[in-house]
Amino acid sequence: MSEKQISISQTFDFAWGKLKVKALLFIGLAILTTILTAIGESQDLANYTTNEDFETSKFTILNFIAITLNIYLGMGIWKISINHIRGEEVQLSDVFTISFRQFIHYIVACVINLILVILGIILFIAPGIHIVCRLILMPGYIVDKNESFDTALKSSWSATKGHTIKLFLWMLLACFIAIVGLIALIIGIFVAIPVISLALAYIYVQLSDDSIPEIVE
Repeated sequence: MSEKQISISQTFDFAWGKLKVKALLFIGLAILTTILTAIGESQDLANYTTNEDFETSKFTILNFIAITLNIYLGMGIWKISINHIRGEEVQLSDVFTISFRQFIHYIVACVINLILVILGIILFIAPGIHIVCRLILMPGYIVDKNESFDTALKSSWSATKGHTIKLFLWMLLACFIAIVGLIALIIGIFVAIPVISLALAYIYVQLSDDSIPEIVE
């Protein structure tokens, strides 16, 4: 069987075509995740100085809830992005079909991933970048194939073998698109985020499935 190839430009072209089909859904989810991120990182410093105990407790609980919801929502977006790339019908309710088991395995996988990346960066930066590229598809294997955290990490490592350089270049382009989105009156980021999500889902489908999605005009 011939080795699967990744076309960086095609991932974003395909993602853009798919976004136009479900723009309201994916842009709406991008806005929601941004709001949750802002809530999770916010602090009421003025009230904190006058009522420290209450505000600290309130912030901690709010921060925890916002982060938890954002992680769950991110997993759901991964799932509907993959299904949308495959040509399946998706709707908002599909975002909330992630099981508690998948959520826990995702958290564990992320912790292991983070530890490995930090160790790689400490060693000499390049190993850390290599690990990021090799494990970038881990969420897909958990939400799509319902794999355990250890199997998902192994699956991503195996699927991305031989594609490290292209995945690194893809990440650089994704960062550039996100920056351009921010520069474009800020609101451009709400288009950039789903395009990047769908492009990554396309890579996952391309490397994990036997068939390759058809190009959307």
